[in-house]
Amino acid sequence: MEFVKPKEIAITSAMLASSGQRLGNYIIDMVIHNIINVIPIGIGWILYEFFGNYELSLWLESINPIVDFLISYLIIVIYYMIFESLTGKSIGKYVTNTKVMMADGSKPEPYSIFIRSISRLIPFDQLSFLGTIPKGWHDTLSKSVVVDLRKYNQELEMQDSINEIGQE
Repeated sequence: MEFVKPKEIAITSAMLASSGQRLGNYIIDMVIHNIINVIPIGIGWILYEFFGNYELSLWLESINPIVDFLISYLIIVIYYMIFESLTGKSIGKYVTNTKVMMADGSKPEPYSIFIRSISRLIPFDQLSFLGTIPKGWHDTLSKSVVVDLRKYNQELEMQDSINEIGQE
């Protein structure tokens, strides 16, 4: 009888990222988001200063605050959709060594990542994961979790060790 190392294991509460890791993810990702938001303004300034293109600069300065707000939120959704769909990690998650997974340990489907990304627009969502169990509304609505990869990998190694014992 041959045992194969599981590719995924069910996620336990012990594997979840801590509130501190989640807060770190948020802060790092918001810094990245703010940098991305100023790129169009920087391009407008460069075109204005070096090429005399006043129209783009004036257009950027005259954007309606509501349109600016909507564009900013669209950037957040696109940022998380791209990173979390491809790798399960945003830049903040790379820094804190965490990853988005489904509760059964599988990779999230694009639909789950979309729900997760859109749910971040709920007011005060960023505070929802600071409770006893660090699970935010965007996690709950998308049925996903954020795991501490160190803890997750330790559990995988333990499963592998158990499987090796069974082979002997």
